[in-house]
Amino acid sequence: MQIYFAHLAAMQQRTLSLHDERCKHCQQLHQLVSHGFIYKKKSVGQPKQKVGKRVLCSNRYGRTGCGRTMQLYLDTTIRYLHYLGGCVVTFVLSLMTGATVQQAYVKATGTAEPRHAYRWLDKLMAQLSTHRSVVHPPLSPLGEVVEQARCPLRRSLLTSTFAGLLQRFGQPLCAHYQTQTQHSFV
Repeated sequence: MQIYFAHLAAMQQRTLSLHDERCKHCQQLHQLVSHGFIYKKKSVGQPKQKVGKRVLCSNRYGRTGCGRTMQLYLDTTIRYLHYLGGCVVTFVLSLMTGATVQQAYVKATGTAEPRHAYRWLDKLMAQLSTHRSVVHPPLSPLGEVVEQARCPLRRSLLTSTFAGLLQRFGQPLCAHYQTQTQHSFV
């Protein structure tokens, strides 16, 4: 089942035709129903905005579903993260240009305290093998290896992986990645 959509209208259209979809938890047919929107606050001082929809495998009114929900999201949204995917991509692109972690985080979010930046780096490193398997980068020439040897290993791995992701998916990286792979970017 598709879980990332380019816009809310496409998501709404999809939830109107759930009749032939299987529940990803119990694999039953004809049990899924639309169950409301998911809201997220984009930035401080702004009202919450719709970023997704819930789908329920109904176990009510004569249905025999499992009662669990699934979430459908806009492709610019990263689940469980306050900031949009574009902010994370801006953060990594800033790191690729040689910025420090704090400088990259300030550029991406406008927040001076970089404590979440290290959480982002941990999450990105946890996804590194997934990202690298999607890209299948060729071996880099010797000149690039020598240049990357001056950087810490963590940054050089992240840089080479994201260079391959950008080459394959283009900008906006997070949205294209999530739409095409149907997996979370982070």
